[in-house]
Amino acid sequence: MDNTKTTFLYGPSVTKRFKRTLALDLTANQEHLVVERGSSLARGSVIVTTCAREMIASSKAGDKLDHIIVTGSSGDPALHPDLREVTENLRMLRDKWFSRAKLCISTSITDLEDENLRASLTKYDRIILRYQWGTAKTFAKMTGAKATQLGELTKRLPGFDHIIVEASFVSGGANNAADSEITNWIKKLQEIAPQEVHILSGTAGQPKPAKAVTPKRRQKIAEDVTEKTGLTVVLHDEEPLLA
Repeated sequence: MDNTKTTFLYGPSVTKRFKRTLALDLTANQEHLVVERGSSLARGSVIVTTCAREMIASSKAGDKLDHIIVTGSSGDPALHPDLREVTENLRMLRDKWFSRAKLCISTSITDLEDENLRASLTKYDRIILRYQWGTAKTFAKMTGAKATQLGELTKRLPGFDHIIVEASFVSGGANNAADSEITNWIKKLQEIAPQEVHILSGTAGQPKPAKAVTPKRRQKIAEDVTEKTGLTVVLHDEEPLLA
C-alpha cells in the first residue's frame, strides 16, 4: 500500500507486538471535508471511502493482516464524533477483505459515560486501553482529568470482555511506579479482568519530566500482576504504528 495516497492509513507494517498490522489514524489533521467548521478531523464518510479503496487494493495485492488498529496521532480516536460510522464500516470491510485480522482500537479514553461511545467500542475485537494508575491523585496528575473519573472509569470497564490493558511506568513529575501505586493498580486490574496486560517500555504518552523504570522493575511488576491476579502479562517495547 502506498502511504503517499492517504493521510489515514499506514501499512501493512510488521511489529513484534501486533505482527502484520494496518493502522488507521483517525485524528489525522485535514483542511477540507472536516466534521465541522473549525475542526481538523476528517468526516467519517471521507475516512470510510479512503479505507475501502485502500483495503480492497491491499487485499487484491495479496497482503495479509493480523491486526487492523484504529489509533490517533493528534488526539484520542475514541473521541472522533463519527467513530460509530467509521467503526461499523471498518468492521464490514474487515469481514469481507481481511476476515482473519483482529479489529482493534488503541485509546486512552478516561470517560465512558457516553452510550454511543460504549456501543462503538463493543464492535471491536480488542480495546487496547491505556490504564496505568493506582490512585485517583496520580490519575488526575497524569491525565488532566478529574480525580473522581478514575472510579467511574473502573466501574464501567468490567462491562467489556475484550480489553487489553497497556501501561508504562515512570518516576519523575508523576510517579506511577511506587509500591503503593502498583498495589492499588493490581487491585483495579482484578476488578477489570482484562484479556491481557501489556507493560510497555519507554515514556510515550507520559507527562514530562518522566523517567522510565528499569527492565528489572518492569519484570517485577509483571510477576506481581500474574501472581496476584492470574492474568496474562506480556512485556513489550514501544513501537510506532504510524510510520
